[in-house]
Amino acid sequence: MTKYGGIFQNKFKRPKVRPARNWIDLLLDLATLDIVLFSLGYAIWVYPSLPATIPTKFNAAGQTISTGPAAMVFLMPAIGLVICVILRSVQHWPWLSNTIVEITEENAEVQYRLVNRLLGWCGVLVSGLFLFIEIMIVRGATAGATTTNTGGMIAAVAIAPWFPLLGWYFWASFKAA
Repeated sequence: MTKYGGIFQNKFKRPKVRPARNWIDLLLDLATLDIVLFSLGYAIWVYPSLPATIPTKFNAAGQTISTGPAAMVFLMPAIGLVICVILRSVQHWPWLSNTIVEITEENAEVQYRLVNRLLGWCGVLVSGLFLFIEIMIVRGATAGATTTNTGGMIAAVAIAPWFPLLGWYFWASFKAA
């Protein structure tokens, strides 16, 4: 019988197996890198045309609640890059990740592969989210408006993609346990 509650398992006593990476993992890494580089390129491209002060924070209705210098347009690509590098680095030590099932010698490789795939998708989603926020900031700055007219779209874009991803991970993890 499979034991659940891998989150409480001693991470240092888990089997230390690095699953082989396949084309899907490489594709996720490439997609993440492409989005981050596009985000940086977009910031460089729009920076000269931005006003001296740009919106930096929005509420759920899309209204500007804070402004800052135009150089803040580089903040989203920078933070996105750091987070994606951390997510990619964690894939080298999958036994340190929290899992929902207990890791054993028999299921370690499959569970670690699932963790790595989850982290790969997280990189794509995080970089995409930061690009979306950057576009909203630039849109608000160039329109000169105090609202982006997005309503709850920012919250929806930030939350909605995680449900199918985590649903897939839980299903696959329990199935492979």
